[in-house]
Amino acid sequence: MKKPNNLIPTNQVTHNQLTKMTFAIKGMHCASCVYTNEKALKAIPGVTEAVVNLTNGKATLTSKEPIKNNLIIDAVKSVGYQAMIDDTGDLDEKIKAEKIKELKDLKIKVSVSLFLGGLIVWGSFPGIMDFAPALFKNFYFQFILATIIQFWAGQDLYRAAISSLHHRIANMDTLVVIGTTVAYIYSIFVTFFPKFFMDLKIEAMPYFDVSTVIIGLILLGRFLEAQAKAGTGEAIKKLIGLQAKEATVLVKQNDIRITNNKHQLNFK
Repeated sequence: MKKPNNLIPTNQVTHNQLTKMTFAIKGMHCASCVYTNEKALKAIPGVTEAVVNLTNGKATLTSKEPIKNNLIIDAVKSVGYQAMIDDTGDLDEKIKAEKIKELKDLKIKVSVSLFLGGLIVWGSFPGIMDFAPALFKNFYFQFILATIIQFWAGQDLYRAAISSLHHRIANMDTLVVIGTTVAYIYSIFVTFFPKFFMDLKIEAMPYFDVSTVIIGLILLGRFLEAQAKAGTGEAIKKLIGLQAKEATVLVKQNDIRITNNKHQLNFK
């Protein structure tokens, strides 16, 4: 039976009358994302501290009392992100599976974007366009390729930017979407209404190559970033696994064996 979201999660640890909870946040790509999520989480009643780690995509809440799942999910969702809360102790496995899925999706989009963008550049960039087939120089053909990249490959950028604007927040996605959309819309007018620009003595030249290449390179950067994060996370996990599981302490001529269970012993 599925556990309702409004129940208090079992992965919260109480220590010294304070409760700590760790969960994952999907969709973060920059320092602005970290700041936005921390601000939203700190606004939850009872939360005394919220720390978001961009590298591993995790957030840790410190509160005076256990926080319900639905409050955390709603707080993160309110700023355009998604919280992944796991009460079974398999959070790391869920994050790993999500990263593998993200890498696979990004790899496809990067490959298609850079390939189609390369065709547009070949047919529009001065110097190399002289060697391009006539089809690649056709503005309508470039429009079709650019539309695929703009709204299929860049759909996550649009989704994040729209959500950010809805909550009156600006981030890197907002900048990329505004810049590429302006170039794309201008290029559409040049393609379908060239006479208008000619009458104004402006060269009717679209900039489909600009919008497509920017989106392709942004996605390539995110793919490399996700790949690096996945490798870093695995390395840290293996490093933690090398720590000693137990220690022997000599107390008044007696050996006491202490296991690594996060307990502290005070000796006088």
